[in-house]
Amino acid sequence: MPKMSEPNRGLSGSKLERLGLRGEALNAYRDFWERSAEVDAIRAISDQDDAESFERSGLDDAAEIAPLLSPDAAALEIGCGTGRVMRHVAPLCGQLDGLDISAAMVERGRRRLADLPNVRFEVGNGYDLALFADESFDLVYSLYAFQHMPKTIAFNYLAESQRVLRPGGVLRFQVPNLLTEESFLAFHHFTQPWYVEHPYPMHYWTPSEVLWLLTHAGLRVEEVDRRMAVLARKTGEGGADSAVLGRVASFEYPWLHGMQARLEAAELAAKLARAEVEATNRRSSVRAANLLRHPLRRLRRR
Repeated sequence: MPKMSEPNRGLSGSKLERLGLRGEALNAYRDFWERSAEVDAIRAISDQDDAESFERSGLDDAAEIAPLLSPDAAALEIGCGTGRVMRHVAPLCGQLDGLDISAAMVERGRRRLADLPNVRFEVGNGYDLALFADESFDLVYSLYAFQHMPKTIAFNYLAESQRVLRPGGVLRFQVPNLLTEESFLAFHHFTQPWYVEHPYPMHYWTPSEVLWLLTHAGLRVEEVDRRMAVLARKTGEGGADSAVLGRVASFEYPWLHGMQARLEAAELAAKLARAEVEATNRRSSVRAANLLRHPLRRLRRR
Protein backbone atom coordinates (compact mmCIF):
# COMPACT_ATOMS: atom_id res chain seq x y z
CA MET A 1 0.00 0.00 0.00
CA PRO A 2 1.19 3.58 -0.66
CA LYS A 3 2.79 5.65 2.08
CA MET A 4 2.66 9.42 2.52
CA SER A 5 6.45 9.47 2.16
CA GLU A 6 6.34 8.07 -1.37
CA PRO A 7 6.43 10.53 -4.30
CA ASN A 8 3.10 10.79 -6.12
CA ARG A 9 1.39 13.10 -8.55
CA GLY A 10 -2.18 11.86 -8.90
CA LEU A 11 -3.37 9.94 -11.93
CA SER A 12 -2.45 12.21 -14.79
CA GLY A 13 -0.66 15.21 -13.31
CA SER A 14 -3.29 17.47 -14.94
CA LYS A 15 -4.10 20.99 -13.82
CA LEU A 16 -7.48 19.80 -12.56
CA GLU A 17 -5.81 17.34 -10.21
CA ARG A 18 -3.81 20.15 -8.68
CA LEU A 19 -6.89 22.13 -7.66
CA GLY A 20 -8.23 20.27 -4.62
CA LEU A 21 -11.04 21.21 -2.26
CA ARG A 22 -10.21 23.95 0.21
CA GLY A 23 -12.53 22.75 2.94
CA GLU A 24 -15.89 21.03 3.38
CA ALA A 25 -18.20 24.06 3.49
CA LEU A 26 -20.49 24.83 0.55
CA ASN A 27 -18.34 27.80 -0.38
CA ALA A 28 -15.39 25.42 -0.76
CA TYR A 29 -17.33 23.33 -3.27
CA ARG A 30 -18.45 26.45 -5.13
CA ASP A 31 -14.85 27.68 -5.23
CA PHE A 32 -13.65 24.29 -6.51
CA TRP A 33 -16.08 24.29 -9.45
CA GLU A 34 -15.43 27.94 -10.26
CA ARG A 35 -11.72 27.19 -10.50
CA SER A 36 -12.44 24.01 -12.48
CA ALA A 37 -14.46 26.01 -15.01
CA GLU A 38 -11.53 28.30 -15.58
CA VAL A 39 -8.86 25.60 -15.73
CA ASP A 40 -10.59 23.01 -17.94
CA ALA A 41 -14.40 23.07 -18.10
CA ILE A 42 -14.63 20.20 -20.61
CA ARG A 43 -12.71 17.71 -18.47
CA ALA A 44 -14.24 18.99 -15.25
CA ILE A 45 -17.76 18.32 -16.54
CA SER A 46 -17.40 15.04 -18.40
CA ASP A 47 -13.73 14.04 -18.63
CA GLN A 48 -13.75 14.40 -22.42
CA ASP A 49 -10.79 15.18 -24.63
CA ASP A 50 -12.15 17.99 -26.77
CA ALA A 51 -15.25 19.94 -27.81
CA GLU A 52 -16.28 17.24 -30.30
CA SER A 53 -16.23 14.38 -27.81
CA PHE A 54 -17.86 16.70 -25.26
CA GLU A 55 -20.86 17.26 -27.54
CA ARG A 56 -21.04 13.61 -28.52
CA SER A 57 -21.14 12.53 -24.88
CA GLY A 58 -23.97 14.99 -24.27
CA LEU A 59 -25.95 13.50 -27.13
CA ASP A 60 -25.42 9.98 -25.80
CA ASP A 61 -26.59 10.93 -22.30
CA ALA A 62 -29.58 12.84 -23.65
CA ALA A 63 -30.68 9.69 -25.48
CA GLU A 64 -31.23 8.03 -22.10
CA ILE A 65 -33.36 10.97 -20.93
CA ALA A 66 -35.41 11.22 -24.14
CA PRO A 67 -37.98 8.46 -23.33
CA LEU A 68 -38.97 10.36 -20.18
CA LEU A 69 -39.92 13.54 -22.04
CA SER A 70 -42.88 14.83 -23.98
CA PRO A 71 -43.18 17.97 -26.15
CA ASP A 72 -45.00 19.91 -23.40
CA ALA A 73 -42.96 18.63 -20.42
CA ALA A 74 -41.12 20.91 -17.99
CA ALA A 75 -37.72 19.52 -17.00
CA LEU A 76 -34.90 20.49 -14.64
CA GLU A 77 -31.25 19.41 -14.70
CA ILE A 78 -29.34 19.56 -11.40
CA GLY A 79 -25.61 20.14 -11.96
CA CYS A 80 -26.03 21.22 -15.56
CA GLY A 81 -22.54 22.65 -16.06
CA THR A 82 -22.38 24.47 -19.39
CA GLY A 83 -25.36 22.62 -20.87
CA ARG A 84 -23.61 19.57 -22.29
CA VAL A 85 -26.79 17.48 -22.06
CA MET A 86 -29.30 20.35 -22.15
CA ARG A 87 -28.31 21.16 -25.72
CA HIS A 88 -29.83 17.84 -26.83
CA VAL A 89 -32.69 17.62 -24.31
CA ALA A 90 -34.17 21.06 -25.04
CA PRO A 91 -35.74 20.13 -28.42
CA LEU A 92 -37.59 17.26 -26.72
CA CYS A 93 -39.54 19.26 -24.13
CA GLY A 94 -41.47 22.48 -23.61
CA GLN A 95 -39.32 24.11 -20.92
CA LEU A 96 -35.86 23.19 -19.62
CA ASP A 97 -34.15 24.72 -16.59
CA GLY A 98 -30.55 24.10 -15.64
CA LEU A 99 -29.08 24.63 -12.17
CA ASP A 100 -25.40 24.70 -11.21
CA ILE A 101 -23.38 25.85 -8.21
CA SER A 102 -20.78 27.52 -10.45
CA ALA A 103 -21.60 30.98 -11.80
CA ALA A 104 -18.79 30.57 -14.35
CA MET A 105 -20.34 27.34 -15.67
CA VAL A 106 -23.78 28.94 -15.85
CA GLU A 107 -22.50 31.98 -17.72
CA ARG A 108 -20.78 29.76 -20.28
CA GLY A 109 -23.94 27.70 -20.61
CA ARG A 110 -26.07 30.77 -21.26
CA ARG A 111 -23.74 31.78 -24.07
CA ARG A 112 -23.53 28.28 -25.55
CA LEU A 113 -27.29 27.72 -25.61
CA ALA A 114 -28.45 31.27 -26.33
CA ASP A 115 -30.10 29.99 -29.52
CA LEU A 116 -32.54 27.80 -27.57
CA PRO A 117 -35.58 29.86 -26.46
CA ASN A 118 -36.95 27.26 -24.02
CA VAL A 119 -33.75 27.01 -21.95
CA ARG A 120 -32.98 28.86 -18.72
CA PHE A 121 -29.84 28.64 -16.54
CA GLU A 122 -29.77 29.44 -12.83
CA VAL A 123 -26.94 29.64 -10.29
CA GLY A 124 -27.88 27.44 -7.32
CA ASN A 125 -26.71 27.56 -3.74
CA GLY A 126 -25.42 23.97 -3.86
CA TYR A 127 -27.95 22.70 -1.34
CA ASP A 128 -31.59 23.08 -2.40
CA LEU A 129 -34.03 23.94 -5.19
CA ALA A 130 -35.42 27.05 -3.49
CA LEU A 131 -35.52 28.89 -6.83
CA PHE A 132 -38.35 26.62 -8.00
CA ALA A 133 -41.93 26.31 -6.76
CA ASP A 134 -43.65 23.14 -5.58
CA GLU A 135 -44.85 20.78 -8.34
CA SER A 136 -43.12 22.71 -11.16
CA PHE A 137 -41.58 19.88 -13.18
CA ASP A 138 -42.51 16.64 -14.89
CA LEU A 139 -38.87 15.49 -14.88
CA VAL A 140 -35.86 16.24 -12.73
CA TYR A 141 -32.60 14.65 -13.83
CA SER A 142 -28.98 14.77 -12.77
CA LEU A 143 -26.14 13.02 -14.57
CA TYR A 144 -22.93 12.54 -12.60
CA ALA A 145 -23.55 15.49 -10.26
CA PHE A 146 -24.64 13.82 -7.01
CA GLN A 147 -21.35 11.93 -6.90
CA HIS A 148 -19.51 15.23 -6.46
CA MET A 149 -21.29 16.29 -3.27
CA PRO A 150 -21.54 14.87 0.25
CA LYS A 151 -24.37 12.37 0.61
CA THR A 152 -26.07 14.61 3.15
CA ILE A 153 -26.45 17.30 0.49
CA ALA A 154 -27.34 14.77 -2.21
CA PHE A 155 -30.15 13.50 0.02
CA ASN A 156 -31.48 17.03 0.37
CA TYR A 157 -31.57 17.30 -3.42
CA LEU A 158 -33.54 14.03 -3.55
CA ALA A 159 -36.07 15.43 -1.07
CA GLU A 160 -36.20 18.75 -2.92
CA SER A 161 -36.74 16.90 -6.21
CA GLN A 162 -39.76 15.21 -4.64
CA ARG A 163 -41.08 18.65 -3.70
CA VAL A 164 -40.72 20.27 -7.12
CA LEU A 165 -42.00 17.27 -9.08
CA ARG A 166 -45.62 17.15 -10.13
CA PRO A 167 -47.65 14.09 -9.05
CA GLY A 168 -46.44 11.23 -11.22
CA GLY A 169 -43.27 13.12 -12.11
CA VAL A 170 -39.93 11.35 -12.44
CA LEU A 171 -36.46 11.79 -10.97
CA ARG A 172 -33.66 10.21 -12.98
CA PHE A 173 -30.00 10.27 -11.90
CA GLN A 174 -26.85 8.21 -11.87
CA VAL A 175 -24.09 7.69 -9.29
CA PRO A 176 -21.11 5.28 -9.32
CA ASN A 177 -21.74 1.86 -7.80
CA LEU A 178 -18.91 1.13 -5.37
CA LEU A 179 -19.68 -2.59 -5.55
CA THR A 180 -18.68 -2.95 -9.20
CA GLU A 181 -15.07 -3.67 -10.05
CA GLU A 182 -14.80 -0.64 -12.34
CA SER A 183 -16.01 1.83 -9.72
CA PHE A 184 -13.94 0.23 -6.99
CA LEU A 185 -10.81 0.68 -9.08
CA ALA A 186 -11.70 4.35 -9.54
CA PHE A 187 -12.36 4.65 -5.80
CA HIS A 188 -9.01 3.02 -5.09
CA HIS A 189 -7.22 5.63 -7.21
CA PHE A 190 -8.44 8.28 -4.76
CA THR A 191 -6.67 6.50 -1.90
CA GLN A 192 -3.35 7.81 -3.21
CA PRO A 193 -1.51 10.21 -0.90
CA TRP A 194 -1.85 12.91 -3.56
CA TYR A 195 -5.59 13.13 -2.94
CA VAL A 196 -5.09 13.50 0.79
CA GLU A 197 -3.29 16.75 0.06
CA HIS A 198 -5.45 17.63 -2.97
CA PRO A 199 -8.92 16.24 -2.09
CA TYR A 200 -11.26 15.74 -5.02
CA PRO A 201 -15.04 15.83 -4.45
CA MET A 202 -15.93 12.27 -5.43
CA HIS A 203 -18.30 9.96 -3.56
CA TYR A 204 -19.22 6.34 -4.31
CA TRP A 205 -22.55 4.75 -3.44
CA THR A 206 -24.00 1.32 -2.84
CA PRO A 207 -27.38 0.24 -4.26
CA SER A 208 -29.01 -0.07 -0.85
CA GLU A 209 -27.93 3.48 0.06
CA VAL A 210 -29.68 4.80 -3.03
CA LEU A 211 -32.84 2.84 -2.26
CA TRP A 212 -32.83 3.85 1.42
CA LEU A 213 -32.37 7.57 0.74
CA LEU A 214 -34.94 7.70 -2.06
CA THR A 215 -37.48 5.93 0.14
CA HIS A 216 -36.93 8.47 2.90
CA ALA A 217 -37.18 11.30 0.37
CA GLY A 218 -40.69 10.09 -0.40
CA LEU A 219 -39.98 8.72 -3.89
CA ARG A 220 -40.81 5.29 -5.26
CA VAL A 221 -37.96 3.54 -7.06
CA GLU A 222 -39.10 1.99 -10.33
CA GLU A 223 -35.82 1.16 -12.04
CA VAL A 224 -32.19 0.69 -11.02
CA ASP A 225 -29.45 -1.06 -12.97
CA ARG A 226 -25.95 -2.21 -12.14
CA ARG A 227 -24.51 1.13 -13.32
CA MET A 228 -26.80 2.78 -10.73
CA ALA A 229 -28.87 4.61 -13.29
CA VAL A 230 -31.96 5.18 -11.19
CA LEU A 231 -35.54 6.17 -11.97
CA ALA A 232 -37.88 7.14 -9.14
CA ARG A 233 -41.42 8.52 -9.31
CA LYS A 234 -43.51 10.81 -7.13
CA THR A 235 -46.45 8.60 -6.21
CA GLY A 236 -47.30 9.81 -2.72
CA GLU A 237 -45.24 7.18 -0.95
CA GLY A 238 -41.63 6.06 -0.93
CA GLY A 239 -40.27 2.57 -1.42
CA ALA A 240 -40.01 -0.03 -4.16
CA ASP A 241 -41.74 -3.23 -5.23
CA SER A 242 -40.32 -6.70 -4.62
CA ALA A 243 -38.77 -6.94 -8.08
CA VAL A 244 -36.69 -3.79 -7.51
CA LEU A 245 -35.76 -4.91 -4.00
CA GLY A 246 -34.61 -8.26 -5.37
CA ARG A 247 -32.58 -6.56 -8.10
CA VAL A 248 -30.87 -4.26 -5.59
CA ALA A 249 -30.07 -7.24 -3.37
CA SER A 250 -28.58 -9.13 -6.31
CA PHE A 251 -26.41 -6.11 -7.21
CA GLU A 252 -25.23 -5.59 -3.66
CA TYR A 253 -24.65 -9.11 -2.47
CA PRO A 254 -23.63 -11.36 -5.38
CA TRP A 255 -20.71 -12.65 -3.33
CA LEU A 256 -23.08 -13.28 -0.41
CA HIS A 257 -25.43 -15.27 -2.61
CA GLY A 258 -22.47 -17.33 -3.80
CA MET A 259 -21.30 -17.83 -0.24
CA GLN A 260 -24.81 -18.86 0.78
CA ALA A 261 -24.93 -21.42 -2.01
CA ARG A 262 -21.57 -22.83 -0.94
CA LEU A 263 -22.67 -22.98 2.69
CA GLU A 264 -25.91 -24.71 1.74
CA ALA A 265 -23.97 -27.24 -0.34
CA ALA A 266 -21.53 -27.83 2.54
CA GLU A 267 -24.41 -28.23 5.00
CA LEU A 268 -26.11 -30.73 2.69
CA ALA A 269 -22.86 -32.69 2.31
CA ALA A 270 -22.44 -32.69 6.10
CA LYS A 271 -26.02 -33.94 6.57
CA LEU A 272 -25.46 -36.73 4.05
CA ALA A 273 -22.21 -37.66 5.77
CA ARG A 274 -23.91 -37.72 9.16
CA ALA A 275 -26.76 -39.80 7.76
CA GLU A 276 -24.30 -42.28 6.32
CA VAL A 277 -22.44 -42.52 9.64
CA GLU A 278 -25.72 -43.00 11.48
CA ALA A 279 -26.79 -45.70 9.01
CA THR A 280 -23.46 -47.45 9.42
CA ASN A 281 -23.73 -47.25 13.16
CA ARG A 282 -27.25 -48.65 13.04
CA ARG A 283 -26.07 -51.58 10.92
CA SER A 284 -23.20 -52.24 13.31
CA SER A 285 -25.56 -52.03 16.29
CA VAL A 286 -27.96 -54.49 14.69
CA ARG A 287 -25.16 -56.95 14.00
CA ALA A 288 -23.88 -56.63 17.57
CA ALA A 289 -27.38 -57.13 18.99
CA ASN A 290 -27.94 -60.18 16.83
CA LEU A 291 -24.66 -61.63 17.97
CA LEU A 292 -25.67 -61.19 21.57
CA ARG A 293 -29.12 -62.67 21.02
CA HIS A 294 -27.97 -65.71 19.00
CA PRO A 295 -24.38 -66.56 20.03
CA LEU A 296 -24.84 -70.32 19.64
CA ARG A 297 -26.27 -69.96 16.12
CA ARG A 298 -23.26 -67.94 15.01
CA LEU A 299 -20.91 -70.50 16.57
CA ARG A 300 -22.65 -73.37 14.78
CA ARG A 301 -22.27 -71.51 11.46
CA ARG A 302 -18.54 -71.56 11.92
